[in-house]
Amino acid sequence: MNFKAYDILASLIPGFLILLAGMQFFEIPFNKDMALPYTAEAFLLGYIINALSSWLESFYYWTWKGKPSTKLLRGVGTWKIKFYTAEKVRTLLLEECSTENPDMDELFSCALRKISGEKEGKVEDLNSGYAFSRSLLTTGVIGIPFVLYQHASDIRFFLILLPLLFVLWLRAKQRAYFYAREVLNSYLKLKQL
Repeated sequence: MNFKAYDILASLIPGFLILLAGMQFFEIPFNKDMALPYTAEAFLLGYIINALSSWLESFYYWTWKGKPSTKLLRGVGTWKIKFYTAEKVRTLLLEECSTENPDMDELFSCALRKISGEKEGKVEDLNSGYAFSRSLLTTGVIGIPFVLYQHASDIRFFLILLPLLFVLWLRAKQRAYFYAREVLNSYLKLKQL
């Protein structure tokens, strides 16, 4: 198994954030001599958070009012991310799909399968960035309530952490749209060669 620096950091950062929130909530003092065990615990927590974020993906799509790949294939973007060639890509994918009436997930899957061998694009980087953003959002969903409960009488925590949770939510949504748009753009580029 090959670990990339990104894979390690993507688990450690959310894991440490949850570990620190948990330590604060349960009033466990930080012990600098436990740095190595804390790192191992943080990695395990981050791994679990990554799994939870994957399982919560459908819920996140619901809060975003739809799956980004589906919305982009229908020509619907966000205020920042647009996909202007949705109809053309959909037509090309319908010709290529073996199913008679494929849904948008199947069309997107077909596009992803066609570009999977391409090494020049940034699809893999955007997918990693989306997965990391989704993990940070899940970290916020899990950790912020613990911190707010611990400091319920201090309005400053609410004024900082609730907007932070919104930023994490919005950024994960944007990263999902960037990833889906890049998959569709890469597919279109491949078809036009």
